[in-house]
Amino acid sequence: MKSEAATSFQPFRDQLEAAFVQFAQRPALTYQDKTWTYAELDARTRAAAAHLQKQGLRAGERVILYTADKRALLLAHLGAIRAGGVSLPLNFKFTPREMEYYAQDSGAVLAVGGDAELPVLQALVDDEETPLRGVLHADEFLALEPQPTAPLPDSKAKDWALLLYSSGTTGQPKGVVHTHANLGAAVRSLADCWAFAPDDVLVNVLPFFHIHGISFASHVNFLTGAHMLMADQFHPVRTLDLIDRATVFMAIPPMYYQLLGRPEFRAHAKKWSHVRLFTCGSAPIRPEVLPELEGILKSPLINRYGMTESHVIASLPIDKPSVQGSVGLPLDGIEMTMVEDGSTTKDGHAVGEVHVRGPVIFDHYLNRPEATAEAFAHEGYFATGDLGFVDPQGYLTLIGRKVDLIITKGFNVYPPMVERVLNDCPGVKESAVFGLPDDLRGEKVVAVVVKDPAADTEATPRNIRDFCRERSVDYQVPSDVYFVDELPRNTMGKVLKRELRDGLLAEAGGKR
Repeated sequence: MKSEAATSFQPFRDQLEAAFVQFAQRPALTYQDKTWTYAELDARTRAAAAHLQKQGLRAGERVILYTADKRALLLAHLGAIRAGGVSLPLNFKFTPREMEYYAQDSGAVLAVGGDAELPVLQALVDDEETPLRGVLHADEFLALEPQPTAPLPDSKAKDWALLLYSSGTTGQPKGVVHTHANLGAAVRSLADCWAFAPDDVLVNVLPFFHIHGISFASHVNFLTGAHMLMADQFHPVRTLDLIDRATVFMAIPPMYYQLLGRPEFRAHAKKWSHVRLFTCGSAPIRPEVLPELEGILKSPLINRYGMTESHVIASLPIDKPSVQGSVGLPLDGIEMTMVEDGSTTKDGHAVGEVHVRGPVIFDHYLNRPEATAEAFAHEGYFATGDLGFVDPQGYLTLIGRKVDLIITKGFNVYPPMVERVLNDCPGVKESAVFGLPDDLRGEKVVAVVVKDPAADTEATPRNIRDFCRERSVDYQVPSDVYFVDELPRNTMGKVLKRELRDGLLAEAGGKR
């Protein structure tokens, strides 16, 4: 399936430089009570680029950004890219051992950190196993004198711009390399899909070490001349004040769940007729929550599907009624096909692995030629690892990860389908389903459940299984049901099923 339009996209840096000129006098970024115009952001990131070059940064070299200071990270991020380097934002909560892996694997030569992070970074500089040769304090970038005329080296479309690591929820994280060409295509395609314009005001409370916050939000904002209202992190009350001033709010499901628990949310939402776009991504939002949430917002919640390797692949249209459970239509620049057992599916309704290709897709996995070749083995399409199907109108519906597929008694069981049934069960707040080895069935279906403390009925293994039997074929009914206080998640809200498999139940004292 191919997107209708065939658009050529400019490289990321070309678009960024044009935006700095075109929108020079418009507000680009507001943090607390300080606003930078595009001209000032231009001058400050030029100064950051010059500062990195003075530290010896050369074309193509990586810079680790390991700080909780989002303004400093943003300056260093754009400075590294404008200096011809490659930005590598990392979670400031990563442990020293995790940072050792990223420093060695990325080959980064410089790192930026705050007071809390500098000891970890300095230890990496002293470690002969890492190529790090220098550490810069985050405050240095905020203290730099703006340099509106500082010269910048040229960048080519094929040059690397951004390095991000896959989440690692199913294995060791891999470095995802984005060039100026594919980064520019991905960001512009998303901006066009969501109709971003200079009069937009975006609330960005997302972390900048993830593609959602640094690219879906920040890059889209700056390439289109929009105004970004930035906060250090999401807060269920203070964020409401920001949305009062905005036209766009990008979030992940846990943020919306927290808002629903605050009485102030409904009062503020009554004033949000000016907000044209609410998005949700990084993990599916619970379907039983959606009607209440959209009723309060008086607006559809735009679901989308994206990943580190591709940016946003599909999105519900912002000007058309949504399709329940769908992640929408492929963006411009995306060709999509469904593959089953190595062959493209003939039936559009058949479940297959989602494969995509186009100018928006990442360049390669760092240091992993075999993994890169395997990922692009099917006619040059990138294998996402996600399973889904496409309806006659071209809308994509996802049903789970390929690695999460459970095969029991020879039948395929898709965990999200079982979870939807479980989450409708009285007394169940949310659930996670996965397979465990079983001598007789090959695998058995296992459910981990969080009880709903506000429910009139208490969930038990028996009534949960009885509920599922009435609504599902027998092999989809969980053989085992465990209870936990909460499901483990990564920073973007995705449930860490691998962690559950590897011992969370025993550690948390879960009961069967």
